[in-house]
Amino acid sequence: MKFSLIFQNDIVAFLPELFLAISILVVLMHGSFLGLSAAALYTYLTPSMIRLTSIILFISVFLVVNNPIESQTLWNSIFITDHLSIWLKLFVVLGLFVCVSVSEAYMFSVRLRAFEFFFFIISICLSLCLLISSYDFLSIYLNMEFMSLIFYVLATWKKNSYFSAEAGLKYFILGSVASVFFLFGASLIYFSMGTTNIGSLSLLTENLAGCSPLFYLGLICLISALLFKLGSAPYHMWIADVYEGAPTIVSLIFASVPKLAIFVVVLRLVYTSFWCLFPVFWEDFFCLCGLFSLFIGCVCGLGETKIKRLLAFSSVGHVGFLCLGLASGSVEGVQSVLFYLFIYMLTAIFLWIYVLHLDLTSDNSFLTFSDVIGLVRSNPVFGLGIVLMIFSLAGVPPLGGFFAKLNIFVSVIDSSYYLVAIFAVLTSVVSAFYYIRLIKIFYFEKAESWFYFTALTKGAAFFLVIIGWTVIFFMLSPNLVYLLIYKIAIGLMI
Repeated sequence: MKFSLIFQNDIVAFLPELFLAISILVVLMHGSFLGLSAAALYTYLTPSMIRLTSIILFISVFLVVNNPIESQTLWNSIFITDHLSIWLKLFVVLGLFVCVSVSEAYMFSVRLRAFEFFFFIISICLSLCLLISSYDFLSIYLNMEFMSLIFYVLATWKKNSYFSAEAGLKYFILGSVASVFFLFGASLIYFSMGTTNIGSLSLLTENLAGCSPLFYLGLICLISALLFKLGSAPYHMWIADVYEGAPTIVSLIFASVPKLAIFVVVLRLVYTSFWCLFPVFWEDFFCLCGLFSLFIGCVCGLGETKIKRLLAFSSVGHVGFLCLGLASGSVEGVQSVLFYLFIYMLTAIFLWIYVLHLDLTSDNSFLTFSDVIGLVRSNPVFGLGIVLMIFSLAGVPPLGGFFAKLNIFVSVIDSSYYLVAIFAVLTSVVSAFYYIRLIKIFYFEKAESWFYFTALTKGAAFFLVIIGWTVIFFMLSPNLVYLLIYKIAIGLMI
């Protein structure tokens, strides 16, 4: 009885995660029992799996929003619930809900009929929710490995593709090295401080005068492992191969959802545990990573002719902007990072849904720029929406991407990093070249043969309209989003 009273709030706060854990078993049993009958009757199991998974994610949204525990550490300070975790969980669940809702036509086209795919989707949602709430190095590591093991499997889902096998093997080897770095860094910090809890470390380092070299080495190993998961330079070697080799629906999940959870972990480490290191360590470290990522994303994207690889190097550049926002060390910097994540997630989902749509039309397994010729003539409204999303990625005003980059620039300039801001502007101008090249192909290239594009599904069209209106008409009422993001940022700093 006493045990149940002590952990009553912990159980209530963990209702979304408990529901997802039970749902994993439900999805597995549903697919196992109906899989044999579906194979015998030559029926297609994917529609029922999509409906079941969508219902699970939809219920999870309500459980996350109606969490009665606002701010508290859970399970002996291994996890935490606060405004940051609640809102980021909501974004993660909604992002996965969109990915599942638009997947049916693609899965039918490529004959991806394994029900285990949806088992992995729910497992990804559970691992990301646990990662967002993690408040200890051990829970961060376990949940990050839980997520990574699923992504290793999904990256190699194309069994007959050598490129998919190569990408998955490269991702597995480099991801294992990153995990070793995380554990090594955590052990060094435990050796220096005697704890792995984020809250305890914030108290121990509050008035810290000097640190040993082993402590700084541990921090570098920790953050390097997390930046590898984000695809930041110089840890970006895997990202283009994985985006291209994995199935497009998997690349959609890779590109949009996990960055939110991993950046929450980075924010907790930097702004909660080791806030005292900002004048001497974090600013230079994140500025270097940000500048290197901007340079790699800018230069490597110029020579690409494949759409997936172009979007991969584009994401490296955007992670560079996020690193620059982290370098500011202020509440405004946290706000700019969270706002950039929100806008980038919406834009990435929109463009990857378009790539998913191209995969239904093109016979080429590796989509190139020539596959987009004729889209504007066949569907002018859809083509205009894609062009506006590309302009938003490039930071053209008055779209949402412009305001996201503007917030990063303001936070960097407030920290007196004028040369860094100038370099970021220059790389944005150069990277706009390959975005404009895409738009030029949309509107001015003529196809030598007849072109045909399949019609959008109702689910894809619905979400494209919602995302498009959110990004394009953000400038009409930005205050609501700004206030919400500022509230989330303040929740991290308290």
